[in-house]
Amino acid sequence: MYHEQGNQIATIRKEQQLTQEKFGELFHVTRQTVSNWENEKSYPDLQTLVDISNRFDISLDTLLKEDSKMVAAIDREKVLGTLKREKSIIDFFTGAGTGLVASCLFSPFSAKRSVIIMIGLVMISIGWYKKAKYDKTVFKYMAENEADQN
Repeated sequence: MYHEQGNQIATIRKEQQLTQEKFGELFHVTRQTVSNWENEKSYPDLQTLVDISNRFDISLDTLLKEDSKMVAAIDREKVLGTLKREKSIIDFFTGAGTGLVASCLFSPFSAKRSVIIMIGLVMISIGWYKKAKYDKTVFKYMAENEADQN
């Protein structure tokens, strides 16, 4: 039904005889945002795509299959979101672990101090382990993207 590769939004909007401004109003975005979608400078988020699909009775499958660039952008955003969350977890473990160990450096020797230092070292180790996995994932993702572009 919609075969303009990479320009599904424009096709739908024009078939509905809507201006970019009116189309944007339907989905609570600016005219400029609609223009950016149509010129492939950015893409709607998944919820907006679902809303477009529902409003104009176009299957989400059709919307996405016709636009490989949009699917790639959504996949990239998903991967980057996952990586960002993983980075936050790494930062928590290494930061909190370092904080625990550092806070015990000037306290008197005791069993409690030893336990806190051990917990801190375990947290730092978990952070380092997760960081190694994270780095491997990032390098793999970068290599896949580089292969896709060539």
